[in-house]
Amino acid sequence: MLRNCFLKLMAAGMVASAATGCGNAPSGDCILVCGTYTDSGSHGIYSVRFSAADGSMAVIDSAAATNPSFLTIAPDGRHVYAVGESGSSSCVYSIGYNAATGHFGEVERVEGVGADPCFIALAGNEIVTADYSGGSVTVFGLTADGRVAQRKRCDKFAGCGPDSLRQASPHIHCTMPSPDGSMLLVSDLGTDRIYRYTIGTEGALLADTMQLTPGFGPRHIAFAPGGTLCYVIGELSGDIAVIDAGSLTLRQTVECDTLHVRGSADIHLSRDGRFLYASNRLHADGIRVFAIDGKGLLSSVQYVPTGKHPRNFFITPCDRYLLVAARDDNSIIAYSRDLVTGHLTATGRSITLPHPVCITTW
Repeated sequence: MLRNCFLKLMAAGMVASAATGCGNAPSGDCILVCGTYTDSGSHGIYSVRFSAADGSMAVIDSAAATNPSFLTIAPDGRHVYAVGESGSSSCVYSIGYNAATGHFGEVERVEGVGADPCFIALAGNEIVTADYSGGSVTVFGLTADGRVAQRKRCDKFAGCGPDSLRQASPHIHCTMPSPDGSMLLVSDLGTDRIYRYTIGTEGALLADTMQLTPGFGPRHIAFAPGGTLCYVIGELSGDIAVIDAGSLTLRQTVECDTLHVRGSADIHLSRDGRFLYASNRLHADGIRVFAIDGKGLLSSVQYVPTGKHPRNFFITPCDRYLLVAARDDNSIIAYSRDLVTGHLTATGRSITLPHPVCITTW
């Protein structure tokens, strides 16, 4: 009863105002799946209906999970995979899901992950997690019906960076597959390294390493469509590195956080591949917008203030909206995207969710 009341209150609390839509195409609508931190009364994972007509959002369902801070959805839309970020008691969740309706099914908890996993991805037929405190990448198999199977292995890393407080040991932060599924890039904030795995019939296997500038603190990674060019945001440096993942060579470094508060967080390309967006936290929280030229290089075109602590954000399938998970404002906030300039505009649309930290869709 309490849970049902909470869901109704969140749906009723949706802020309504005019917004630029995605045209009249019904395909612009989508069902979001949102992960949260559960230290403030959250149930765990929520499904949210998003309307491309006006940017409005409404809660559909929720599933119980502890600190599901990052998640992904199976290609067939039948399962949500999530990390449970809880120190040495962390886990991976496999949750039944109906992508057509947004309703959740059985929740299964799988043990064996490293401490504080903060990223999860599908790499071929394997689930891989980035274990922040564990300094490891954990690999799980999948059952024939798509559930997470037992752990296959845990790759632990060594070394440290120049920051004795935040780089005293490895801190794996991202496991990002390439668009063609041939490789997996792994970022280590603690040692300023990028690890490249190859993905084949034997799964994801470590192949090579790239050393970034000391103190860079690589966090999240975004691949350009259809190639090996990628963008890595440095949480500690506040810079973005443009890298050719095929040769592991640096193409460009640009400044994202001009205030140098060491809180840069998430990074995504628009779905048309013409613009890159990156979030900064801790002070003057917001999204920086970059234009991408014909060579994949960046130039800053806008900075937009957001709600507090934009740990994660999401660009909708219609490419006309960017949704910010403002963790410390307990809300997901919608911004419209200009398809020509890439600029963001606040719509006034938002929905209340406790401590949202991840948004995705099928």
